[in-house]
Amino acid sequence: MKKLIAILLVLVMSANSYIANAQTGSYKVSGRGLSKGTGIENISVTLLKAADYSVVKIEITNKQGGFMFTNVTPGVYLVKLTGVGVQEQSSNPFTVADKDVELPTIELQQQTKKLADVVVTARKPYVEMKADKMVVNVEAAPSNAGSTALEVLEKAPGVTVDREGNISLKGKQGVQVYIDGKPSFISGSDLANMLKGMTASELDQIEIMTNPPAKYDAAGNSGIINIKTKKSRTVGINGSVNASYGQGVYPKVNGGYNLNYRNKKFNLYTSGNYAYRGNFQEFSVSRNILNKQTNAIDFIFRQRTFMPETRNSMNGKIGIDYDFSKNTSASASVTAFNTKMDYNAQSVNEIFDRVGDLQTVNYGRTHMIPNVTNIRSNLNLTHKLDSAGTELVFDADYISYNDKHKQRFYNSFFDGNHTPLGKADTIFGYLPTGFDVYAAKIDFSKPFSNKSKLEVGGKVSYVNSDNDIRFDTIYYGNSVLDVKRSNHFIYQENVYAGYVNFNTPLSKKLSVQTGLRYEYTHGRGRSVTRNSTFTNKYGKLFPTVYFSYAANDKNNFNLNYGRRITRPQYRDLNPFIFIIDQYTSQQGNPYLQPQFSHNIEFSHSYKNAITTTLHYTQVDNAISEVVEPTPGTREVTLIKKNIASLKQFGLAVNINKPLNKWLTVVSNNIVFHNSFKGRVGETDVDNKAISANFYAALQFKLQKGWDAEINGWYNTRSAEGVSRSGSMGVFNLAASKSVLQNKGKITLNVRDPFYIQKYNGYTKFSTVDATINSQWDNRVTSLSFTYRFGKTFAQKKRSTGSAMEEQNRIGG
Repeated sequence: MKKLIAILLVLVMSANSYIANAQTGSYKVSGRGLSKGTGIENISVTLLKAADYSVVKIEITNKQGGFMFTNVTPGVYLVKLTGVGVQEQSSNPFTVADKDVELPTIELQQQTKKLADVVVTARKPYVEMKADKMVVNVEAAPSNAGSTALEVLEKAPGVTVDREGNISLKGKQGVQVYIDGKPSFISGSDLANMLKGMTASELDQIEIMTNPPAKYDAAGNSGIINIKTKKSRTVGINGSVNASYGQGVYPKVNGGYNLNYRNKKFNLYTSGNYAYRGNFQEFSVSRNILNKQTNAIDFIFRQRTFMPETRNSMNGKIGIDYDFSKNTSASASVTAFNTKMDYNAQSVNEIFDRVGDLQTVNYGRTHMIPNVTNIRSNLNLTHKLDSAGTELVFDADYISYNDKHKQRFYNSFFDGNHTPLGKADTIFGYLPTGFDVYAAKIDFSKPFSNKSKLEVGGKVSYVNSDNDIRFDTIYYGNSVLDVKRSNHFIYQENVYAGYVNFNTPLSKKLSVQTGLRYEYTHGRGRSVTRNSTFTNKYGKLFPTVYFSYAANDKNNFNLNYGRRITRPQYRDLNPFIFIIDQYTSQQGNPYLQPQFSHNIEFSHSYKNAITTTLHYTQVDNAISEVVEPTPGTREVTLIKKNIASLKQFGLAVNINKPLNKWLTVVSNNIVFHNSFKGRVGETDVDNKAISANFYAALQFKLQKGWDAEINGWYNTRSAEGVSRSGSMGVFNLAASKSVLQNKGKITLNVRDPFYIQKYNGYTKFSTVDATINSQWDNRVTSLSFTYRFGKTFAQKKRSTGSAMEEQNRIGG
């Protein structure tokens, strides 16, 4: 900690010494709205991009009718004024170039007819490219209606989701997923199950940051995905209700609400959602188990499985924001998720000898009942220290995750002639998995008159996980403890972090942001059953640097570098055995080490419509799942290991271009080369491939409240660790109609009508060659309805730093 404090002090002193020479790079836009020569208060003022009318910022007029937007980057804009009792009025387009802009007075005409509510509509683009992130506006795509959060994420630019629910960004795993600015602390199947329990109607935006600044946690090899749920910022009572029904092979139903009340002092909000989804998975696995000495086939394993499933999900959220004064505010929120799943798998497992003669047949039935509860709570205190916007923010969080997972396995065995081999066996498993997370952080930010900004902060977190796994085997009606599979495992981890971040313009066109973060990790694991312990301690520095150059109002260039870390998930450190079927198990690895990455990106944006990015990543100690044979048996174990180093370079082109008032083209294309090289034990790893992800959408804004969308994505073959995935794609159609005076919307969505989204791939490691093919209930037609109620003009946002910015700050 002494080294950390010394580093922070040096950087703060260096930053302060540099401030005097910095120049301005962003500007103010101000103006006044009058009615009959008098200023009019509480009128909503929206700053829009002139090119596509997308929303940039929203403010509200003061008692004199005045308004001001700060930190406006160069470009062409217009403002629109709307409010109760006045007619909507827009300014002429204006250019922000090299100085602050003061607009001519805007005269507002009185409404001749009283309206119950004023509805302000603005056409948000599906994808917005910003300096430090990409923003996906979920409701801008009609095809998202009726989808799960995981299905929405699957369509986001550069994001891919494999058959196990693992999320990759630009071809790299190790993504850190946040919910409303807070880390989820889960990954893989646990994260996939939670996102499948959330619906698109709950989501507002998805923020994608491939190289986050130093104030954010360094976790996440390929970056951060922040999923923002809906929270209204409008005065008075407002909200929405929604319902959806979808039909594939099995039905899919969901419904929910959002409710918000806001006045000048406080904001109270709540939301809830219920979803039922029937589904199935059908997959086949073929494994060749090789002789270690001769590399010839010892035996062949083939499996066919059909697994129907049901999923009942409920989640709710309640929160309050309160302003004690104009300088001090507080907020608190609690979110709870519960998902009950039921899997019933029937499988046929056949084992052949090296020449292809059938030796044994196993008929298995697997019944799994996961019951997952996730509770998140947050307390936030914000205090402004001066009128310039100097701010101190404190956050405290508590997260509880529990999965009361039960399993039952029924297996009967036959020889090659289908003659029974002994009595059928039964295994019962109780696998409670969970952890508690306690975290607190403090952030200090100070803006300066020359548009520079200094940020300093620290964070501490504590994780405790206590899992007592028990398996019982039934022998002739008697239950016997399976000591080889049962395990009581306790894991505790502390992370201490501190950072400094400085952002300043170097000239009217060039700005720079530099940061340094230090994180110290101390992890301790103990197997009570096996009487074994392990400890892992390490402290690392994570530098970041960003250069942004605005050549003119059409061309912007960005260059950035950052170092990041991906720590092993808690489940992956637990050495207990998780049974998948009679011949396949999954086991944690307490010796798993974190992986580190260096990321460099260079991007060019043209008219905020076309963005081209070159990127390079090097990952050391890359974590990947491998398949290992169990000695003396015909079983295999899936286990995570540090297998190799990864080098990736790629090119991404994102297009978000309104061709006219009724047609917008969205296209996101990434081509990259992955190369994994290394050695694990006696096995060499050399896996590389050139891969590509393509996404395209046509969005139609038609007359009389009609919208339509056609979209699809296609992923070519790819390499990940010791595995290869084949190509996969999907095609979707959607149409929506605004009803009930634009307060309601009906959407028809057809997902994968040609049933082409299927997975195929193979893995090769040590003496196991495996091929996998799978498909699921993906062809779905759904009908959705959403109704909004209440007033829709915006309340004044907190200036400099803003409540929205603090609410969405990631890192605690």
